[in-house]
Amino acid sequence: MTSLISFLHTCFMRSYRYGPATFVFFLGIIFVYSVVPNPVMASYAFSTTFLFIVSAVICYTLIDIETANQESVTMLHSGSLLKLYISKLLYSWIFSVPLALYAVFFPAIFQKFDRNPSLEELSMSLLYHVASSWLGIALACWFSSKFIRSRVMSFLMLSVLIVITLSVQGIENFLPDGLKKAIVLLPPLNSTINVLVDYESQTLFSKLSVIGASLLYGAMLTMLFLFMLHKRKLDTAGQ
Repeated sequence: MTSLISFLHTCFMRSYRYGPATFVFFLGIIFVYSVVPNPVMASYAFSTTFLFIVSAVICYTLIDIETANQESVTMLHSGSLLKLYISKLLYSWIFSVPLALYAVFFPAIFQKFDRNPSLEELSMSLLYHVASSWLGIALACWFSSKFIRSRVMSFLMLSVLIVITLSVQGIENFLPDGLKKAIVLLPPLNSTINVLVDYESQTLFSKLSVIGASLLYGAMLTMLFLFMLHKRKLDTAGQ
């Protein structure tokens, strides 16, 4: 698995596909914090949302980085299509970790806040960023060419899903009372944002539960994705 992730890293670096998303993220964080001072946790709510979007884009660009012929060769060496795609998902998440570290520590080190954040706030904010990046990756993997052939259509559909995820609060307010519970089916990013915005009044359980919700939701999505990928492979093999 380590050698496979190393191979994917080499391919990703040589493709320069990481460039636009990471450049926009680094530049966006600098731009946001160009005006000071900023509230600590509310600012982290923004960068958490930003990283969610960027991580989804990174996974989207990485998931189909290989041509069909190259993927066949890689799969032959890895021994399993599932192992290859698990490595792609893990690498996407690993790639997002330095971005999370940058988003959390850049404003703290360069004193962009209205006060010095505590160690707890820094630690929890890092966890929120990492969990939200995993959520974005879990959503984006479904828009692989394995499921949607048209790259334009898949990107538009992913964009719509991201917008829906960011608009959960508004959607919930719009729905009639009988359908409000259905909102639980949507990605739980909004819960994380709400905790960050109102961090001081939240209980420890609330602070930790939103991290668990993002990780669990992402894990369920990726397991279902791998199951469908495996089933699709078996169906194709039998034709």
